[in-house]
Amino acid sequence: MQSQFFIYSISSVGQVGAWSRYVLPFATDEWCFAGESLYVRSGDYIHVLDDEMLGDEVLPSDIRPFDGMIQWAWLDFGQPGVTKSLYGFDVVGLGNVSVSFGYDQSNGGYFTDPYTVPADTVPGMVIPMPLSAPSLSVRLTYDGTQAWQWNAFTLYLQDLRGMP
Repeated sequence: MQSQFFIYSISSVGQVGAWSRYVLPFATDEWCFAGESLYVRSGDYIHVLDDEMLGDEVLPSDIRPFDGMIQWAWLDFGQPGVTKSLYGFDVVGLGNVSVSFGYDQSNGGYFTDPYTVPADTVPGMVIPMPLSAPSLSVRLTYDGTQAWQWNAFTLYLQDLRGMP
């Protein structure tokens, strides 16, 4: 049994809001915040989720790491249904990250193979990723054995307007 949390947060810079979905690998009976940590009760167990933990403590000596995933909804980048050409991207953050791109919105399972990149690319130094599709979904998967942080992601698209 899994539990899902949807949390709405607002950044302090620019007051930009976003929804986040958290999937826990156990049923949640009760939860509360105390300080910077989230406490979740599942049956007779109490789990503590904080930014220092890199996994789920199954037993006192057994911590199972889990990956962090960020995925955008399908992005049209202009007129829906018209093919756009991606030629590269940049990512800014901490921790090992694999990037994959969804390229067929009619079948949500069609993603490119994951492409492992440095945790923080140099802005302006495009990582090549040639791909053409009417819409794209970006998926970032962070290694669960280390602390990670996502700061920014840039897509570089070729403007095909006016081209024969």
